[in-house]
Amino acid sequence: MDKQLIIDYQETFNAESGKRVLADMKKKANYNFAVVPKDNLGHTDIYEVMRNEGKRSVIVHIESMLQKDPNKETGSVVNQEMGVTNG
Repeated sequence: MDKQLIIDYQETFNAESGKRVLADMKKKANYNFAVVPKDNLGHTDIYEVMRNEGKRSVIVHIESMLQKDPNKETGSVVNQEMGVTNG
């Protein structure tokens, strides 16, 4: 299942249409630069920072799936990204 999921990500986002979609997602998520939003008083808006990081983390996940070799991956993709080993 995990091997097929990696292949699915790669087929989706390596296609020309997938590349365009991923590029648009990166723009929407401010992937290539950090944004520190301020509230009305000029203080860092921590809730907006967390929201932005949540959007960015989706792109990080997609990028990591595109770098994987489906023939060498074992175990759960989620566990691998979190650094959890299968004992």
